[in-house]
Amino acid sequence: MDYDVIILGGGLVGCSMAYELCKYNLNIGIIEKNFDVAEDVALFNSSLILDGKDIKDDRVFELIRRSNMKLDELSEELDVFYEKVPSFTVYPSREKAEEIYKRAKDRGIEGISLLSTKEANKMNHNIKPSEGYAIYSMNTGVISPYDYATAMAEIAYDNGVSFRLEEEVTDIQDLPRGGIKVTTNKNRYTARVVVRTTFGDKYTIKKDLDTVGPDNIVENMLIEKDFLNEVKHIIKEYKDNGEVITLLPTSTNKLLASLQTTSSKEFSQMKKEVESVIGPFPPERVDIINENRYWTEPIMIDSEYQEDGYIHIQSKNYAVDNVLSALTSDAVELVLQHFKATSNNDFEGKRRKYYRFREMNDEERNEIIKIDPKYGKMICLCSNVTEGEIVDSIRRPMGARTVEGVRRRTGTIFGRCQGSYCLTKVIGILARELHKSPLDIMNDKKDSQVIFARIKEFDSM
Repeated sequence: MDYDVIILGGGLVGCSMAYELCKYNLNIGIIEKNFDVAEDVALFNSSLILDGKDIKDDRVFELIRRSNMKLDELSEELDVFYEKVPSFTVYPSREKAEEIYKRAKDRGIEGISLLSTKEANKMNHNIKPSEGYAIYSMNTGVISPYDYATAMAEIAYDNGVSFRLEEEVTDIQDLPRGGIKVTTNKNRYTARVVVRTTFGDKYTIKKDLDTVGPDNIVENMLIEKDFLNEVKHIIKEYKDNGEVITLLPTSTNKLLASLQTTSSKEFSQMKKEVESVIGPFPPERVDIINENRYWTEPIMIDSEYQEDGYIHIQSKNYAVDNVLSALTSDAVELVLQHFKATSNNDFEGKRRKYYRFREMNDEERNEIIKIDPKYGKMICLCSNVTEGEIVDSIRRPMGARTVEGVRRRTGTIFGRCQGSYCLTKVIGILARELHKSPLDIMNDKKDSQVIFARIKEFDSM
């Protein structure tokens, strides 16, 4: 066998599986069709950690409860952002609020209170007094899921996991004497166990899930404003028309507004929705607005073919960030049933240290600039990202190879100018570090060149 375990998909769940499995003496490979890992993680790198009260499925709630218990430990292990942030969830009627509150109490969720919106307004002025009711919870928080995924991928790589990027699986077949053969567009591999984290069943490789259907739209708006003293809580409001708006403070002190809706919204409509909660703000404060699907596929581990060594983790769901630890732990137990695996005594759980200029004080900045002058050269003025940070994001284990990879790892191009100042500089650094022509630098995937051609008159530049 080429591998003991092959993981299909290098998304958040795939990276988590690689991280947990490399703690054992196993030969592990991970196959990802894209240029980079964690392509499935939300663009804004901020996710709401739920307390579970609004989750109807008791099984999913239990996964959330178990995962939340490990978040402090996991974020410390990975050295990534996680902050507990209290929340207000506003419901349009008292009956609905009482129903959710009763369910939360029956589940043993502590640190919650049922309030009228008038009472909630005294704690947070952004909540408008109305006929509705709110539940205040101290069990919610904010994480940066892309940082979790890349940190786990780096540690897995340093512990011997083989990452096969830019390979798309074309066929999966059982071997006559046990084991599974995985065929990609470039290679063939064999393994005793295959863990699939992508959509589809054992014999279905491709299935189109990109079409946004009714009831499955999320409009996102990232707002650049100093909310440090203004938005101290997560605010989630259920509207009479069925829409749900969520305001989430981010790790970069911006505000992420998300609207779950049934129809697309124009910029002015989305801005109006956000202003209904936090009040007016100038349009130039909006950094990014985008639309994506609100995934609600069931979260589960399909173990129908587990005896054959095939395990399928189904997690195309908005709550996957909240169940990650428990879901991965359950899947790892199924994998280990096929081996007499011992703990990896050489496991290295710390990734290489990184530096973010915007989070450092002047003394720390001067110290790092003395070591590497590139940290003294500002590339992205909007987000305060230096050349040193960009170079590090490329040179790290499982480093960035595309503009999107640099963007997500460092925060560059997310600012108000949308890359008009720094994009060409980022492309130049990528080309230099990867020893490529700027024409060969991709935005995020194959055939997504940012620069298509040079102007002949300026060919000597």
